[in-house]
Amino acid sequence: MKDFALTLNELERRDFLAGVAKAALGVSILPPLAGAALEPGGHVKPKNPKARNVIFLYMNGGMSHLDTFDPKTNSEVKGISSPIKTNAPGLQISNHLPSLAKHGDKLAVLRTMAQKTGAHAQGKYLMHTGYAQRPGTSHPHLGSWAQYFLGRRNKTLPDSVLIGSGNPGPGFFPPDHAPFPLGDPAKGIRDLLPKIERKTFNHRVELAQKFSRVFEHHFPHDQVKAYAQFYDETVKFFDSRTVAAFDINKEPAKVRDFYGRSKFANGLLLARRLIEHKVRYVEVQLGSWDGMHNSMAVGEQRCGELDAPFAALLQDLQQRGLLKETLVVLTTEFGRTPRINQRGGRDHFPGAFSAVLAGGGVSGGQAIGKTDSKGIKRVEGNKFSPGDLHSTIAHALGLPLDERIHGSGGRPFFVGNQGKVIQQVFS
Repeated sequence: MKDFALTLNELERRDFLAGVAKAALGVSILPPLAGAALEPGGHVKPKNPKARNVIFLYMNGGMSHLDTFDPKTNSEVKGISSPIKTNAPGLQISNHLPSLAKHGDKLAVLRTMAQKTGAHAQGKYLMHTGYAQRPGTSHPHLGSWAQYFLGRRNKTLPDSVLIGSGNPGPGFFPPDHAPFPLGDPAKGIRDLLPKIERKTFNHRVELAQKFSRVFEHHFPHDQVKAYAQFYDETVKFFDSRTVAAFDINKEPAKVRDFYGRSKFANGLLLARRLIEHKVRYVEVQLGSWDGMHNSMAVGEQRCGELDAPFAALLQDLQQRGLLKETLVVLTTEFGRTPRINQRGGRDHFPGAFSAVLAGGGVSGGQAIGKTDSKGIKRVEGNKFSPGDLHSTIAHALGLPLDERIHGSGGRPFFVGNQGKVIQQVFS
């Protein structure tokens, strides 16, 4: 074994050890990989934080602003959407979001978001990191930035959770800064549990620990030492209390019904449970909003999936006293063309789209920025980039926007990519 291990480089050693652990312990996915015992716990004290948690709602595929949060009356572009009043004077949203209209006083709608790319992959990456993709560099998502600066809040649970797919992950930060991926929020982590009896599992853990100690003795590197903590963390992660945190079936039936039983609704309910258990950052995805063909029907269907669960989340957070400390953000990679194409759909449109913020110090009941009568271009207010949105979220968490971090290749990086904080959100 020693001779074999000597032939492996650092990365191969870590991958080999993780593979052995998965095979030995019978788990189908690794829990938050080690690091809790070695991590210094963050080196920054939040500066005037407005929020402790973030729930990031990602509308995958390019949500049309005209059919959601910036509806128009112009017959050339309105499609089947029309503006309706909310409970906040002067703020209107689409008639396809009637439940959310009752919570308009909680919403700050950014109507002049814009970016340069109309390609899905590049747009998603930019909206998740604040940075454009570039060869040889991987940038962190906001949950990883927060963990780096503030430390991990829970020694058992991950600091960030992704309900869906496509989050770029920890970037140039260590693997334990990656979001924990979850496919079906209704199942929690039950399907990830070892498919063996507890006694057998404990025996395998004991054997794996012995193997780890030998491996670590011959390769006393920090990264290998971090993986040596994997076994203790595995036991903790599959502890009954941890499993319960991911189990929305622990919620009363009336709460389940209040949110709804769709996958997205389940994701929002799980997000609320996780922040209650000190998970700092939870992303929930809804898609696809890609409506190049017959986007009117797509938009109406997705709005139906979004409306009541989003409204339920806001109301539930408020009733539990969590909305003040939880920043809820809804965004997408780009908007959709105001003009409807020959296929009855809307094409990619990065020139103008909407994002929404609520809770966490947000001053609700307002639309920030204004597009023209067709939703094509900005006519009032500033243009906001993905970096500006990221900087605003980071500011709400109290992260240092001016601290230079040297990532891959020694290049300097900043959380939010030196974007400008949208101060009107909080005024």
